[in-house]
Amino acid sequence: MKTKYKKIVVAIETGVITSLICSALPSYASDIELYKAPKSSETTLMFMLDVSGSMKPDSNNYGENRLQSLKDGMIALLQGDSSKGISPLPDTLVAGLSTFNDKTGRIKLEARPLGGPSPLSGQRSVYRTTISYKQNITRTETVTKKSNENQVRTQTANSKRDCFLIIFCGDYEPTGNWNPNDINAGWTAATGTSIPDTITRTDWILDGAAQPQGNVIAQECVEWNNDTSLSCKTWIASSKLPADFPSTTTTPVNSAYIQGPVSNGANTTTGPVSGSWGNPEVVSGSRDCKSSGCTQKQNRAKTTETTIATLQNSSWTYTTTTTYGGVAYETHRKKMLREVNALTARDGTPTAFAYAEVAAYLLGQSTKDKSGTGFGESTVGDIRTADNYKNPIQIDKDKQCNTQGIYFLTDGVPEYSSSTSAEAITQATLNDSAFQCNDTELTTTRNFYDDCEEFTDRNKTSCKKWKSNTLSKTNWQCMAGLAKRLKNGTVNDTNQPLNNPKGVSILTAVVGFGSTLGETSGIYANDVAAAKQWGAIGGGKYYTGSDSAAVVASVIAFLKDLDKYIPPVTTGSVTIPVDALDTQNIQPWGYFPQFDPKPDSVSASGVSTWLGNLKKYKVVNSVLYDRDSATITNSNGLMKDDINDYWADTSIKKLINKEVNGIKQVFNVKVGGALSQMPLGYDTARSPRERRIFTDRTIVQDTVDSSQNKLGSMSSGELTQIGRDDFISTSTNKFKEDPKRAYLLSLFGYPIGKDLAYNIDLYPKESVYQTELQQVLNQPPKRDWLMGAVMHSRPILLTQQGTTSYENDVLTYTNRDDLIVYGSTQGILHIVRAGKNDSDSNAGKEVFAFVPSEMIESQPKAFLSQDNQISELKYGIDGQWTTYTEYVTKSTSATNTNPTVTVEGGKQWLYGGLRMGGKSYYSLDLSSVTSTTGKPKLKFKITPSGTCSTTNPLGCMGQSWSKPTITWVNWQGKRKLVMLVGGGYDKRYENSVDYSPSGTDEGAGIYMFDADDGSLLWWASANVGATNSAKNKSYHANLNRSVVGGIKAVDRNADGITDHLYFGDLGGQLWRVDLSNHINAGVLGSTGEDFAKHVVRILDMSGTDAPRFYSTPTFTIHNSNNTTFGAVSIGSGNLTYPMSAKDNATDAVYVIYDKDVARRNLMVLKDSSPSTELYTKDVKTSASGGTRLIKNVDGNSSVPLSNGGWYYVPGSSKRILNDPVAIDSDLYVSIFDATKDITNVGCSGGVRGESKVSQFCLPFGQCVVKKGASTEVEQRPSDIFLGKGNIGISFGGIDTKRGLVLNLPTDKPLKSYQGKSKFISQRWYER
Repeated sequence: MKTKYKKIVVAIETGVITSLICSALPSYASDIELYKAPKSSETTLMFMLDVSGSMKPDSNNYGENRLQSLKDGMIALLQGDSSKGISPLPDTLVAGLSTFNDKTGRIKLEARPLGGPSPLSGQRSVYRTTISYKQNITRTETVTKKSNENQVRTQTANSKRDCFLIIFCGDYEPTGNWNPNDINAGWTAATGTSIPDTITRTDWILDGAAQPQGNVIAQECVEWNNDTSLSCKTWIASSKLPADFPSTTTTPVNSAYIQGPVSNGANTTTGPVSGSWGNPEVVSGSRDCKSSGCTQKQNRAKTTETTIATLQNSSWTYTTTTTYGGVAYETHRKKMLREVNALTARDGTPTAFAYAEVAAYLLGQSTKDKSGTGFGESTVGDIRTADNYKNPIQIDKDKQCNTQGIYFLTDGVPEYSSSTSAEAITQATLNDSAFQCNDTELTTTRNFYDDCEEFTDRNKTSCKKWKSNTLSKTNWQCMAGLAKRLKNGTVNDTNQPLNNPKGVSILTAVVGFGSTLGETSGIYANDVAAAKQWGAIGGGKYYTGSDSAAVVASVIAFLKDLDKYIPPVTTGSVTIPVDALDTQNIQPWGYFPQFDPKPDSVSASGVSTWLGNLKKYKVVNSVLYDRDSATITNSNGLMKDDINDYWADTSIKKLINKEVNGIKQVFNVKVGGALSQMPLGYDTARSPRERRIFTDRTIVQDTVDSSQNKLGSMSSGELTQIGRDDFISTSTNKFKEDPKRAYLLSLFGYPIGKDLAYNIDLYPKESVYQTELQQVLNQPPKRDWLMGAVMHSRPILLTQQGTTSYENDVLTYTNRDDLIVYGSTQGILHIVRAGKNDSDSNAGKEVFAFVPSEMIESQPKAFLSQDNQISELKYGIDGQWTTYTEYVTKSTSATNTNPTVTVEGGKQWLYGGLRMGGKSYYSLDLSSVTSTTGKPKLKFKITPSGTCSTTNPLGCMGQSWSKPTITWVNWQGKRKLVMLVGGGYDKRYENSVDYSPSGTDEGAGIYMFDADDGSLLWWASANVGATNSAKNKSYHANLNRSVVGGIKAVDRNADGITDHLYFGDLGGQLWRVDLSNHINAGVLGSTGEDFAKHVVRILDMSGTDAPRFYSTPTFTIHNSNNTTFGAVSIGSGNLTYPMSAKDNATDAVYVIYDKDVARRNLMVLKDSSPSTELYTKDVKTSASGGTRLIKNVDGNSSVPLSNGGWYYVPGSSKRILNDPVAIDSDLYVSIFDATKDITNVGCSGGVRGESKVSQFCLPFGQCVVKKGASTEVEQRPSDIFLGKGNIGISFGGIDTKRGLVLNLPTDKPLKSYQGKSKFISQRWYER
């Protein structure tokens, strides 16, 4: 059988077009507008804490210091404890504090947002920033080197002497001239004298501006000295910005500078410069006169000078501390901490009175003068007036989306020393004098401890005699009735309150704290049972525990019950990936992105990323079904809550709270999808023991300053795997000092707090933070935040290998190793196992994840749990990715053994961008990766930066929205694999709803890169400049708008080389680029030929209110009356503002007749202004003849080829936001209807707009059917509802049949298309 096989090399490229189908994946904008936030929702939590005597260790039978445990738990909740994985309660939580003991309860602190400020007196230091600066300095050091040259000579002269009386003579003296008397004669060299060097230095001067070093250290003052200075006593690290402290004055102070080492730079030598000889001087003591004559010695000297001027460099390092002074504020959180720390315990447990008191406060009522009241013990002011409590403003009948609860913690059974019923105080609480304590749900068949008149023994093990007045039972009945009235609070049809004065639901959580309330037998048993039931009927549950961890856990659990649930939804569509190994057969699997939108979180109390998941479903009769053969959406096209998808680990579940028919219910639902398969933490018994996360990040010791590290990223090569062991103190690599290591560890599921991550970022080598970080690693990991929203990065299928089977002349593949690749807004690229079949237990498991260093730098907070994030929505790796694959066959010598087709030894190259996450493009090499082994490599990355210019084309690029097109072109006479992308998205389009561009957009034009190394080969744009003559770039003045869609590559003669490119822009223009087939195409210099023969605007809808083309055009070939022509289809709509953009009459489906693309002599046709030899150029509505654009009013009218094309306007505020699909002369278009908005927003918000798919007939816009020799016009097929929001079109099926795949069933007929069993190469251009 092996003789049937030859070595197979299959190259799959995005430029290949079959004659049957031409489609591209959907594209989306930011999508925030597509979700309407729920009505504003705030949660109020009122603590009622037991401070009775039994909270002390010497006052309970178990020796438990319950008060201290309570304090520790409350402090951990208010401050957070990252070593235990405890995040502080959010600033937005409205919280108050009340306590009870003795005879009553009282309100200690009003309920306000924990982050809410209260002004303090006087002017104080409130905030400061410390920035380290390095100032380069220079000076000139001048060294002057001097050397003396000496000469000596001997002179002679006649001598004489004077005598008196002959015998008295004097000394001989010279007479006449000394000889030689010529100043330059008779000299001989003598030893010179040394002169020390002279060194002078100029003052240091500044070399440029001072540069900040490292991070800005921000600190906030939280405690001031209690003296007249009000100076700051305690500074803590802060993540706030100066803008958070308006109306403050700044005082900058520079520290003394520290000068760094001095290094010598360039030097200039002047000289040696020789001076002139000095005047001769007689050597002292050398003159000697005798009778024969006189002699003397003379010397003279001259100086030679050499000057060396050296430029010296150094630096001053200093810090600038800027203190911001003004009015200081104390947060409500700090007040809570102060009150908690001040708690003391004594006396009894008046449970019913305390419950009524805290309820009265929340309801804004008064217990004044009632028996057992604590009204007088509650301070006048923010808590109450003289006569009434001031309820929190969040508790109001008109704020039904708010939630509120009472956290009632008690350590003992009720005791009522006053022997008074709580009925009167409960009536006051409810403002209902008719209320009676007659609800027996907690008391039936029960007697209670405090109703015992006489016990059987001193230890009170049982009751011998019960009181006739069973006060405790009555008060339990008061609590039961009150709990129900609080829980069932609502309003009637006229908005009048029912069941309680505020008409709101207040849940009660009961915490039995300490071992006493864990007793299930004995004298306390009935009180314990009633307390448990009390929590149940109060709607907040009953919790037990005796330590601080129990306090933390119960509060967090209760807050989850109070939380509003927004169902996870998506406006995307299922993806049926192209099968690179078997291009003709379609797998029956669809991959569906799911995410939890938080549209209200773009505000002050928001998040950095929405959370998401990816799930796998089966396509059956064009509809998606889960493993239980159930549909996955409701009738509105929104995802169901509990779906058993094919990747779901059914043991991984989560609790959700949801209102059903107005009743709040709790559901335990499957997490499902790839998220449920994510490995958590570190487990040596597991393979792999932790998530396999790879990065291009590098960290090395600074060669200049060994105390510092240099962070960077690799340009290519094998990516680095990082894990827990790289970040702990015993690690041997530098990642243990990475400032972002805490954020990275969060990606493994460790509950890293934002404050710890922030402090490590500021002080990466501080041991105290490293110790705290390693303590967190001992906490149980969680999966909640391990995947960001899968919004716009459509999943793609990679097949690493498969076994070839050839039977009945049909080629199929088994034992496949299929991977799914997709990005998320968290900044992670995920690669997971697709699964070999529908029962593969490894399906959905992550093979590895790639986190680029730029994501680590730009959005590390998105790695943390949402309650630790900030309100700056990030988009991460949100672009669409694509792959280039080359398979090779590994043959075998065994008889009748099928060979394996694999990318090992071939190519599996991955390409993609970031969309709104940035401007970069990445390429990874996965050729050696399988579902179980191998490491990914970085081929290259493209990181646009700098100012746009003709010499810096990358500086002209915008955000990397365009899905890369990988294809072969003729480059300088050789086949070259290239990556084509649009220039990108200009963020100015986000400036306003109907932004009108001016000048040249960022991202104008298209770019072609070498697909192997990422080097730029060619680009076309208005930014190229009108004077351009280079062959590797093309200028067109009107190519000045952002190109964000994909590039459609067309091969006209089936030679595997792309000949034409089609793309649209955001200025209402559709373009065709004709690529040269000349051997010197792209060659620079005089022998070169232009790489692009024509850059032609085939559709011109530019101008005011121009339509925007965000999508990729489709291209189909047609023949009419022996004329071959192309039909280029595209749709328009404002994807940046899909809901709020104004109605635009030019938003339409456009079909342009390209009458040039099939012309044999196209490459030699001239296109110059104002004349042109092209037929299809600047088609528009105002043109005439062959370039006139005709309106197809009903979408089913024939527009002859004698025109330039047609367009169909779907209606008011209806937009085409996704790629159309052309298949077998049918054009499918998803039309988004922005008029289908949500008018009445519930507490759960909703998805805005809806999508339907419309079908048109190509090429002329009219649907006809042949009947004999004639044709008849038939109606266009009915629109098909796709679902709420912006839904794109997906085509899939099974085997070689394909058709539209829907999220939900439809009663409309669906057309099926039969694929071909093999490709048929065609030349469709004119011959």
